[in-house]
Amino acid sequence: MKNIFKNETDHFNWGKQKEYISHLDTIDAETKSKAINALSLLEIELGAKFLKTTSLNHPIRQMISNKAPFQIKDLIEFSDTLQILKKEDNNYRRLIEKLVSKNDAQTEGISLVNVARMFLKEGLVISFIDEIKNSKSPDVKIANPNNKDVFYIEITRLNDSDNQNYIRKNYNFFFNQFNRVQPLLPFFGKQFETIDEKEYPSIEVIISNAKKRVKEENQIVYYSDKRFCFLLAPQTNDNSFNEICERNNIRSIHFDGLPIDVDETSRINNKIGKAYQIPENENGLLFIAISPMYFLITDLAAAIERLEANIAKHKNLLGIILFSEIVASKESTRVRMGNHCFSRRTIENLCRESLFIFNKDCNSKLSDETIEKIYKALF
Repeated sequence: MKNIFKNETDHFNWGKQKEYISHLDTIDAETKSKAINALSLLEIELGAKFLKTTSLNHPIRQMISNKAPFQIKDLIEFSDTLQILKKEDNNYRRLIEKLVSKNDAQTEGISLVNVARMFLKEGLVISFIDEIKNSKSPDVKIANPNNKDVFYIEITRLNDSDNQNYIRKNYNFFFNQFNRVQPLLPFFGKQFETIDEKEYPSIEVIISNAKKRVKEENQIVYYSDKRFCFLLAPQTNDNSFNEICERNNIRSIHFDGLPIDVDETSRINNKIGKAYQIPENENGLLFIAISPMYFLITDLAAAIERLEANIAKHKNLLGIILFSEIVASKESTRVRMGNHCFSRRTIENLCRESLFIFNKDCNSKLSDETIEKIYKALF
């Protein structure tokens, strides 16, 4: 691979990003061409200085930096959606304003594009709505050109709680220490209580010294205090290490972080009040971006039952869409559960999962055709 990024500033150069794509051997020529076109469009829409002035944590910046094949294909689809929207009379400027801002991109901008790409493929017309100060208004208006049907979408995000963020940061710290910081050795670890970030440097020293002992003495090293414990073994001592793990019923090459004990369904229920943003005499949907962990650990049937009662209070609400993205090897699927629907659409390793919970008590003004398009849009 040719060395394209010779210094840090090269990463801020759109031309260098395109050149790097052109030399990738993980995608074919057609995908390279589409990816380069996608970057060209983003350069025009977001600005020549976007890569230099925006945060490294900006979701579009991360999308561009990640050159995995699935991410490149997602970037192409993202750009294609913008290309379609740009041609329509839909207040496109509003979307770009949301995407340029890091905070707005994370809370609404990316979700606006996800909503648009869902409903555009069903031939529906998307418009973005300006916020009016001291007034309630939804984020998106959607029209069916085959008839006069119109409905609205309010977008929100279920952010991680402070406790979730703290636990996740702790886990990522330990994960990096044992899985990325050299030397890499067979290990097991477990956390007992939350740890302040100020303690990280001293813990790094503890783990580093333990690794040195393993290398110098060629023997298993165990460390424990009230906060955490870990076991490290030499590469040449795999059998003894595995026997210890089996005898104590623990998983090797694994760090047990603290459990995240939060009732996410209750937190989602609290978000349903955002449905008041939808005009009283119009139908609408509430789109809630959530953590992918929700679909991994939740009994969906039980969650639907808990959420239905709250949704039913809003007679103009067609339902809610719970949406997440996760990098995992999963097959695309669609499961109908009565009037509700769970779907997963996969681009190689990138999975978009959504749960549509239909409001059976909604005073719907929409045709059966438009309702069916809503179901199809989710897959």
